[in-house]
Amino acid sequence: MPAVSTHDSRRATQVTLRVVVLLSGVLTIVFLISFFFSDRGIVELQQARVRVSDLRSDIKRLEADNARLRAEIESVKKSSYAVERIAREDLGMSKKGEVVYMMPKK
Repeated sequence: MPAVSTHDSRRATQVTLRVVVLLSGVLTIVFLISFFFSDRGIVELQQARVRVSDLRSDIKRLEADNARLRAEIESVKKSSYAVERIAREDLGMSKKGEVVYMMPKK
């Protein structure tokens, strides 16, 4: 029976380990390059953050508009003065005997 050398198996294990480490390194580098320079990488993430920020600003503006409109609706429901003001300012209406002067809008 021939003697089995432990030196050969250690060398094979070391070579295999080196190949695995080298292959992992290459794959990591390829992944990082594709992540940073592809359209779906960092650039897309930054663009998405800008879109989210813009949308949040739009939401805040629209919520403020909604609150203002709700207050105006409540005012119109409670007061005939508000209805008159809207009729006069927005619709150019007047009471009998009144003369309305409309200025051109700039």
